[in-house]
Amino acid sequence: MKNRSVCPKCGGPSSLGLCDRCRLEDALLLKTPEAVEVTVCPVCGSHLLRGRWQKADEPLEDLISDAVAGEIATHQDLEDPEVEISVSRKNPTHYLVSVAVRGRFGGLLAEEEKVVAATVRRTTCDRCSRMAGNYYEAIVQVRGSSGPPASFELEESRKIAEARTDLCLERGDRHSFIQETKEVKGGIDLVVGSTQQGRSIARAIQDRFGGSSQESYKLVGMRDGKKVYRTSILIRLPRLKVGDLIMAGGSFLEVRGFEGRRVATTSLRDGRIIYLSEEDSEDVVVAGNRSTAEKGVVVAEDRDVLEVLDPESYRTVSASRPGSLKAGVGEEVEFLRFQGEIILLPPGRGEKVS
Repeated sequence: MKNRSVCPKCGGPSSLGLCDRCRLEDALLLKTPEAVEVTVCPVCGSHLLRGRWQKADEPLEDLISDAVAGEIATHQDLEDPEVEISVSRKNPTHYLVSVAVRGRFGGLLAEEEKVVAATVRRTTCDRCSRMAGNYYEAIVQVRGSSGPPASFELEESRKIAEARTDLCLERGDRHSFIQETKEVKGGIDLVVGSTQQGRSIARAIQDRFGGSSQESYKLVGMRDGKKVYRTSILIRLPRLKVGDLIMAGGSFLEVRGFEGRRVATTSLRDGRIIYLSEEDSEDVVVAGNRSTAEKGVVVAEDRDVLEVLDPESYRTVSASRPGSLKAGVGEEVEFLRFQGEIILLPPGRGEKVS
């Protein structure tokens, strides 16, 4: 007769050593901390995680749940463990977290539950502290080359600054914020929390409008034995804007963009790309900008000329047809007025060339 193995604790059958039931009685299925602490900023809601402030887009209860979940462990022999965490509030700073685990232990269903105390500590984060203390590292100065920038350029610069600030913050620059936007003679000053943020804003404004930039530095004190500098970034927007219709060398050109110190234009006559140097662009005549273009209906056409109904005088006006403008009778075209004439515009970059 074969010998049967028995559990040395209860005497029941067992394949080897303690049976599953006795092993389960002695096993610690769930290991949790006695208490956790979550630190949040009462101003912006950011939370402190492993010594670094991070933006929080989730409710406080979820932060507490995540903090507990990061410190629990289950028994190595518990198969297919399912963990449930629920958070209940006792008062504004104290919470109770119930943690339950279920699974299979050997051939038995097993479960265990524990309660963890959670404390919420509210401390103003480094970013909000700097904002409240009027701290800043850089000033982005937006100016014109031959006079104050246009109002739409200043408004667009503000929007660019806000978008780049959000992007820098998302990429981990916790000191990225706009402390103040000041209207000054000749433009605006964007007072920002981070030099890196200021440079990002300056590059984005230049990408949009072209122009030049220059940095200067000023020693403002010492911190932790190191010299602290404040950066001023001067951006001079170019005289010409994207969409400007200009006359150069007896031809009409439309400004399409900027490449370094060059102005990229296209010829209305044949669509050729023509680059102007910074010096040459200072001498051209500006007829207007596409953003202020009017619209009229074509009433007659031939290869080189279109007859357009002037919406102001209701008279038919003849105008040279740009090389890429294929509009026919009954279609609308865009034009600018210049020295008593109308100048037809080719399709814009977002328009279809038919």
